[in-house]
Amino acid sequence: MPPTSLKRSHKIHSLASDLGIRTSTDPVRDIVRFCEKRVARFLKDFPDCRTLSQLLDISASKLGTKFEEIHSDDQLNDVRTRYLQCGERSFASLHEELAPDVFGITFKRLSRKPWELPYVSVIDCRLDKKYRSYYTKWHELGHLLILTDQMRLAFRRTHFGLDEKDPEESLVDVIAGAFGFLPDLIKPVAKGRPSFEGIESIRLQLCPEASQQASIIGISRAWPTPCILLQAQLGLKRGERKDIAQGDLGFHDRPIEVLRATQVSPNDAARASSLVIFPNMRVPDRSIIHKVFTGSAMDGQAVEDLAWWESSDGSRLPSAKVLVETRSSRDGVRAIITPQTQT
Repeated sequence: MPPTSLKRSHKIHSLASDLGIRTSTDPVRDIVRFCEKRVARFLKDFPDCRTLSQLLDISASKLGTKFEEIHSDDQLNDVRTRYLQCGERSFASLHEELAPDVFGITFKRLSRKPWELPYVSVIDCRLDKKYRSYYTKWHELGHLLILTDQMRLAFRRTHFGLDEKDPEESLVDVIAGAFGFLPDLIKPVAKGRPSFEGIESIRLQLCPEASQQASIIGISRAWPTPCILLQAQLGLKRGERKDIAQGDLGFHDRPIEVLRATQVSPNDAARASSLVIFPNMRVPDRSIIHKVFTGSAMDGQAVEDLAWWESSDGSRLPSAKVLVETRSSRDGVRAIITPQTQT
C-alpha cells in the first residue's frame, strides 16, 4: 500500500492532472488504474500472452524502448561506444550515470533512424544488481507509462536504497510492483495452497528473470486464497526502540531483543478474511518459526493456532487453526501462513 504522504504529494497530484486524470483523494490509485488501462490496450494485440516475461517484452515494445543489459564493464564500454557512434551524445556520461545506487536509466534517442525505437533503457546487471534486473526493467517501463509531454526529453534513473525518494520514484515503485507480478497472469496458475515450492514453480514458469525474494513477495500477494507472508527477526517493542532513540536508557538498561514479526504482508484474500497477525508481535516460543530460528527444528510445516500470538498488552489473537511453512533466511525466518482448512 502506498504511504499516505505520497497520496498527498503535490507532484503526484500535478502528474495525475497532466495525464488527464480527474482529481481525487487518491491520485496514486488513479494513476495505477490509468497504467492498467494502457497495458490492457497493449494486450489486445497479444491475446495469447500468458507469462509475465511476455508481458514485459510486449510493454517495452509498445512503450517504444529497447533494453540494453550491462553485465560487465566491457559491455558498458561497448554500449556507450555503439550509441555514441550513432550520434547519441547523452551516452557520453553513461559510466558516471550508472553510479552504485543507480540500477537503470532510460534515454530518449535524438539521432535515431525512422525504424528505430525512440527510447533505450540501460539495465545495470553487474554484480548484485543482476538480482534486481527484472524489477529495474519494470521500474523503467513505469516511468514511460506515466511520461507526459512536459517530460519527453528527460531521462529517468532507477535508484534503490535512497532514504529520501522523489515522489515520482516512489510512485513508479508502486507501478512496477503492480505489473511485475500482475495478478491476472498469476491467478490462473496459482492453484491450491500457496507454498514456497509452488511459488518457485510459478516464478520459473512466468518470470524466471525475477529474483526468488521478489517473487515470494509478489506471487504470494497475488495468490487468490488467503495467506500471510511473514518475516521474523530479532527486534524490540516500539516503545523500547523509541526510548533507545531518545537516549532514555543507559547501556545496562537496554532491553533484550526477541523474535518478532518484523514484516507482515497479508494478501487481499487474507485481509478479507479473519486471517491476521499484527506487525511486531512476538513470535510464540512453541511456533515452528521460533524453533527454526533457534535451531531446535528444521524448515518445514506445522499446524498451529493463532491464539498463541500475544500482544504486549496481554491480548491474544482469535483462535484459528493455521498451517505455517518456514524458510530460513540469512537474518531470520520467513513463513507462509494459511488457513489450515484450505485445500
